[in-house]
Amino acid sequence: DELMLKSFQLGKQQKPKTLIFDMDETLVAAKFEGHIPAKFEPTFKFMFKQCEIQVRLRPYVIDCLEKLASIYEILVFTAGEQEYADHILDYIDPDRKLFTRRLYRHDCIQVDQFFVKDLDIILDRDKRNIIIVDNSIVSFAFDLDNGVHINSYFGVEPDDKEMLFLYSFLEEVAGQTDVRKNIQEAFRLSYLQSTILH
Repeated sequence: DELMLKSFQLGKQQKPKTLIFDMDETLVAAKFEGHIPAKFEPTFKFMFKQCEIQVRLRPYVIDCLEKLASIYEILVFTAGEQEYADHILDYIDPDRKLFTRRLYRHDCIQVDQFFVKDLDIILDRDKRNIIIVDNSIVSFAFDLDNGVHINSYFGVEPDDKEMLFLYSFLEEVAGQTDVRKNIQEAFRLSYLQSTILH
């Protein structure tokens, strides 16, 4: 069973709630050489497989992550390859103080051409206490009531304040018994899915 092969334990829970962030188009915008938009101003660049990648951090991202790390246990879960993702995550979190764990493409469950982040792989956490933030709803398709959808960040938005809106929502939800109730009320994704599919 693919799920069991990928599963793991986080160990002692440092904070009451676990917060999982996607990376690309959620925390950063990364552009490959030859595909860089005119108004793109990179925060940093790195070489990957003979190709220069330019990365722009989403506004307020470091500030928000630092504040959230005092309330939540934070993981990052990307559908990107580890070798590529670590360049970016090492820049955001060089001392590994923000993210307690990094998960990559090989931790996803592949469904057709999609990479789904199945929260069931975390064996020692209750889903009442897990939130996943991602710009792609497909990424948390198995756990819609745990998913907080964030608008995609492409690095050319004039005034992106998504992290600030997200922070106020997450700060509020941190004290709740079951995060899924708040997420259902705020985002209604599972409700929408049931009305679209049935």
